[in-house]
Amino acid sequence: MRHCKTFAALAAAALFAAVLAGCGLMGPAKKPEIGPAGKPGDAKPNPPVMERFVSAPALLYDLEAIAGTVFEGINKENWQQAEAGLYNLQATWQQTKEAVGDKKGVKDADEAAGKLATSVMDKKITASYENLNKFMGGVSDIGKSYKLSPVADLIAVGNAVRSVSFYVADKNWSKAASKVKGLEDTWNNAKPTMEQLGVFGPVTTTHAHVKQLKDAVNAENQGAAEEQVTSLNESLGKIREYYRGK
Repeated sequence: MRHCKTFAALAAAALFAAVLAGCGLMGPAKKPEIGPAGKPGDAKPNPPVMERFVSAPALLYDLEAIAGTVFEGINKENWQQAEAGLYNLQATWQQTKEAVGDKKGVKDADEAAGKLATSVMDKKITASYENLNKFMGGVSDIGKSYKLSPVADLIAVGNAVRSVSFYVADKNWSKAASKVKGLEDTWNNAKPTMEQLGVFGPVTTTHAHVKQLKDAVNAENQGAAEEQVTSLNESLGKIREYYRGK
């Protein structure tokens, strides 16, 4: 009787295993035609493992540096500077596209670059600032493909600094307060990716300036806020130059 029970248990286990195997043979589930908010996107496959761990092209860091020049021209309504920076940005972007290929972020950055050119030529300050940050947001997405480089985080912090600076210059303190809180959050998330012995000083300095900028904005002190943005230009620039090409 005991042997019969054992045989029945073994048979049941074998049947269960066969069912599982059959399920595996059915292959992956069919991609749905519709989801809760519309059609699913055509996601790009992950790059090969080794490709994910190569250093980011120095051109991505160069774009962040040039963006600072373009933004300064926009923010001060120095359109000659903004246009000169734009031409440099466009030329560097063309080289960047050749270097990075068809990565996530290229399409969005390309679209924003066209809108940026139009808004700068039309001397539209708010649209120019917004399109510049959208462009650099796309560049940041490209940078996420390079896991050994903090370029994506560095650009995200740069965008956040530009947002604070834009609304400080406009004395829109409610917007500036919102943007400086966003900067603080972005910086706190990015800081661990940038902490290395060779650049520990600028990282520590940046951390202090972010907090001081928040205090200045909350006090609606334009002079102090602009001073902290100037200091961030230096410390973040040092971090960028340290990691460029590494």
